[in-house]
Amino acid sequence: MKMHLEEYVRLTDDSLHKLEVIQSCISDEMTMKELVEGGVDLMFTTALGDLWEAGELTSEGLENGLSYLEDYLAEKVRRRIEKLEK
Repeated sequence: MKMHLEEYVRLTDDSLHKLEVIQSCISDEMTMKELVEGGVDLMFTTALGDLWEAGELTSEGLENGLSYLEDYLAEKVRRRIEKLEK
């Protein structure tokens, strides 16, 4: 994946604490960067489902968005949409 912009994010002590708690319960060693990227993926997953539910996302837009996700997260969105359409 190409990096187009390098940006730094300042986190509050509370946010850092939350990341440390999350990190402590994961058996694999993960960097803070990996944790944040995972959080972004989860928020993106939620956003795709929310946008679809609100009718603000086309099928093409959905498929494009799903292409940015790991297979298991894309499948999570697809299952949510299936439930909505029943």
